[in-house]
Amino acid sequence: MKILGYEVPLGMSITGHQPEDVKKFVDAGFTCFEVGIPARLPDPNPKPRIPGVRPPMPSQEEIEKICCRGEEEKLVTLKQPLADAIFAQNLRVWSVHLPFGLGWDVAHYCEKERDAVAASLKRVMDLTGGWNPRVFVLHGCLEPVAPEQRPVRIARSIQSIRELDEYAKKFGARIALEDLPRSCLANSTIETRAMMLAAGCGICFDVNHLLGDTHENFLNELATHVITTHLSDYDGIDERHRLPGEGIVPWKMLVTRLQEAGYRGPYLFELRAGENGPYMPDEVLRCFLAAVEQ
Repeated sequence: MKILGYEVPLGMSITGHQPEDVKKFVDAGFTCFEVGIPARLPDPNPKPRIPGVRPPMPSQEEIEKICCRGEEEKLVTLKQPLADAIFAQNLRVWSVHLPFGLGWDVAHYCEKERDAVAASLKRVMDLTGGWNPRVFVLHGCLEPVAPEQRPVRIARSIQSIRELDEYAKKFGARIALEDLPRSCLANSTIETRAMMLAAGCGICFDVNHLLGDTHENFLNELATHVITTHLSDYDGIDERHRLPGEGIVPWKMLVTRLQEAGYRGPYLFELRAGENGPYMPDEVLRCFLAAVEQ
């Protein structure tokens, strides 16, 4: 699709959609899709979630009960219908978002736990490598990250990224380290750059995760290392995953700078619509095109 004079591919994180939605996006001009692998199996008795309120951190014992490491095949099977719907459109899965959350911390302070997480993620990569992804998106830690543990956890994360990026090569893919918000690792331009250089990986630029930093600063330092994107808008206070134009992201500058830096990957949207269900292509396109012209 032509945007600001550039021919750019459009993409969508299709994880929260139904398989039949894939064709709707393809018909609207989307050609790249990300499929996220969940960190746990569906809860038969889910607790209601209060919007804007983060649940308290569970104990290690509770985490061990929740954790679905060892159930990788079941987790991937949950999303196989989405991959099949993409293949039915004669497309490949552009990216696989590796599991993140409780029990999946690649920067765990305990090295034995880190080793176990890395082994489980390799199993997920084995199970999704046949989807022919170009990118495996990775969260470099699980929060919160205590200041006194940060140096060790950065080292653990870099170790994991290196190991997983090397493993990804067997599928012709790369690991993309995602910049993250709040106390997470890779929560600033400086830290993201340092971790990326140390690990030798690419970057997934999530534009709604920058808190206390600017998109211009991030792109000045890292635009040439971006290999995929997560696009949504936010208020600068916390991640929101809103439609383009509903927040502070400088869309015109962002597209221009990425293109000038040589980025040719997809402009891939990762959106959440809360109680209203997932956003559909017409609304995403309308908002994006309006936002880049502002």
